[in-house]
Amino acid sequence: MNLEVKLSVHEILKNQHFKHAKVVAGKAGLCRLVRWVHVMEVTSISDLLNGNELILSTGIGWKRDKNTFCSLVQQSIDSNAAGLCIELGPYVSMIPQEVIELADAHDFPLIVFQKEVRFIDITQEVHSLLIKKHYQILSDLEEYSNRLNQVLLSSNPQQKILQLLHDHLKMTVFYISNQGKVQVNYKKPREEQDEIFEQLKGNKIPPQMNVAHQSVQALNQTFADLFIISETGAITEFDSLILDRSAIALAQSLLRELYIEEQRKAKEAEWVSCWLEGGHSNDQIHKYLQELEPNLKPNGCTVLLCKADNLQKIISEFTYLKVYFRSIFEQRGVFMLSHIQRNQLAFILLNNSKADDFKYRVQEGIDCLKGSEFIKKQRFSRLEFGVGKFTSNLSHVQRIYHTAAETLNIREKMPNELTSYFYEDLYIFRLVLAANDQGILTDFISDYLGPVLSHDEQTNGELLKTLKVYLQCKGAKKETADQLHIVRQTLYHRLNKLYELIGSDFMEPYKRQAIEVAISGYEYISTSNPAYEYTAITKSS
Repeated sequence: MNLEVKLSVHEILKNQHFKHAKVVAGKAGLCRLVRWVHVMEVTSISDLLNGNELILSTGIGWKRDKNTFCSLVQQSIDSNAAGLCIELGPYVSMIPQEVIELADAHDFPLIVFQKEVRFIDITQEVHSLLIKKHYQILSDLEEYSNRLNQVLLSSNPQQKILQLLHDHLKMTVFYISNQGKVQVNYKKPREEQDEIFEQLKGNKIPPQMNVAHQSVQALNQTFADLFIISETGAITEFDSLILDRSAIALAQSLLRELYIEEQRKAKEAEWVSCWLEGGHSNDQIHKYLQELEPNLKPNGCTVLLCKADNLQKIISEFTYLKVYFRSIFEQRGVFMLSHIQRNQLAFILLNNSKADDFKYRVQEGIDCLKGSEFIKKQRFSRLEFGVGKFTSNLSHVQRIYHTAAETLNIREKMPNELTSYFYEDLYIFRLVLAANDQGILTDFISDYLGPVLSHDEQTNGELLKTLKVYLQCKGAKKETADQLHIVRQTLYHRLNKLYELIGSDFMEPYKRQAIEVAISGYEYISTSNPAYEYTAITKSS
């Protein structure tokens, strides 16, 4: 830990070893911080300094060479040294006017010892002082952390943490939540507060404003931003550590509040379950939501289903899981109610923003979940999502739930064919599902693909694959051959066989549509049951 100790040149000059010292130039820079004291007698020092060193020298390295002396001072200035102390004696009897002017121009403290001093005593004294200050900083940090822990055990800890941060650093504190709620700890005019807020929000902080920022994070999500603004000088590393500890305490407080809130909402699971089963009227739903969240103005809804093989293993962490899901979607203007059943989570997503980009925001939330470190750490097996239809009528949730289940079912069985999470993107598979539920899908497949499937089964051929790709390429033979990685002559041979089996008119619009549905239906059945053979279809025809 490299804490920045606040020890200035001015403080060091009060030390007994500097009682015969005189500042001959750069008095305006006596506020410079000193991190170390260095004895140097060489003339090339730029590569030997890290910044904020107070340099001690007898001048033996340049022996009255004015140009070398000026170069040494310039190198010290360029290296951001804290100051230069020269012992007047046999090597340097006076400070050249050019050197004084150079130091004054850069507010670089130039100090002379008018009597002989022991540099070892100075370095030992200053280094001891630096170590004491460093230890004091660590003690202050530990004490501040203890005070934070005490505050966390009290009521309304958030406001108390912000007040503690302000009192400790004597700086302006801005706390901005994701919902846009702003808390300011400092007595400033309202107009000035609003101006600073706009600067922070737009990341347009003026160069002269000393600002430090820390995100308030929990469950790998940012819930708020915490800022400190210094009006008396630069923000030190110690100030940043105090800010960091405060942000962690705020996150702990926030997480506790979210957990308690989620536990309260867990008691509502029975009501949500009844809603999913269609047991509430539209008026009952709106009344309940108004009592639950007065600011909620639902503009439509949908149902999101989440399924994972090992969901039961983390059932004890379900509350944290819901907190995480909620944080993801609420940041995107989506209010969420949840229900768990076996290895499946059901979420009613209520749109609390404009309707035209609801789908986009839900998609963004799912992508964020799937890519998050929090979800990856849970080590879910086969995590899948399915989103039902969008509706403006909240009493239709039961129907929406079933459409989400259908989407999840298709996505699980045909991940390569259906990459979308949404029911509205099922397209032809909605017909496939309906035909399968009515028991007519196998006959339909047999009517339009029977000869092709029989041929492939008997010869280990690839006529079905060829037919599918040919239809996808809209009859373009070169493109079809390229995608199948075969020569054109082989494709012609396969097409002739297809003409023979299902007729040369299979590219006619209506017949083509029927064949495409049959292909999708066959893929659905064979994927749903890998042991399913076409012979099982032919026996029923």
